[in-house]
Amino acid sequence: MARLVESFGGTTDDREGRELLDYLGEFSAAHWDFRRGRERNLASDAALSLTQSVLVVEVAPQLGLTGRERPTRSRYDTMLLTGGMVRAGIVKPRFAAQLLKDGLSVSHIAFLGGFRAFGGDEHALAGELGVDGGDEVEAMVAGMRRAFGSLGDPVVERHVADTPHASWCHYSWSTGGVRLSVVAAPSSEPSARRANTADTFRFWAAHRRSPAERSVLVVTTPIYVPYQAAGAVEALGVEQGLAVETVGVDASSSDLGALTQQFLPQHHLQEVRSAIRAMQALRARVTGIAEHTGTE
Repeated sequence: MARLVESFGGTTDDREGRELLDYLGEFSAAHWDFRRGRERNLASDAALSLTQSVLVVEVAPQLGLTGRERPTRSRYDTMLLTGGMVRAGIVKPRFAAQLLKDGLSVSHIAFLGGFRAFGGDEHALAGELGVDGGDEVEAMVAGMRRAFGSLGDPVVERHVADTPHASWCHYSWSTGGVRLSVVAAPSSEPSARRANTADTFRFWAAHRRSPAERSVLVVTTPIYVPYQAAGAVEALGVEQGLAVETVGVDASSSDLGALTQQFLPQHHLQEVRSAIRAMQALRARVTGIAEHTGTE
């Protein structure tokens, strides 16, 4: 991290703990936030030097943005797949199915997302990938059907609110001794935005999780592992007392031929920023608990 910051004119010297995280938060906002509130596929292009681009690729494994694709345990109660762009709807269930074939044992696989309409190039990608529909949830359902075969009609529970961002829906199937779910969660700020990853974790844990589900494997895109791992520890570990591990989808499952997602140095930098923000939130939550209980 120090080398990365230095390549953009900053320094981490003489900073640690909260001071370091706060500095990294401000620094990443100034230099690595290419989204500016937009969806990832609508982010601005970055003007990086060749030296900066090479360095980002070099340090990505050390920052946890690659190389975390294998679970450490052979058994989890639940596998949570995080939603995302239209490609995620296909590759994450494919990876989940492969993990089961490789011997991983779970009782429940839940794909978590929200009612987010396709944007940018997603409409064209959906057509090329054979996904019918126009939003994240429809892509998730299509991916589950493609990965796990003929599932039949799901059991559906739903709540329709005045805005899609306040609505929720739960599709469920049972196949081969494993329960499968697609959960569209409501936003915690429905008048302002769609549901984010933390919203989906909290909604599942509070309203869709059974008491028997105590250990969780989160599956996400490799460059999102640090960001979503921190969010999962906060929302599921600290708040719910669950055992949590996060891994990324492997290269084989991510392979969509010419349509495979290509992650450039600017995408890695954006997710370093996301990870920093998630670590700030996690640290604040843990620190708040410690101050409230009088522990360290």
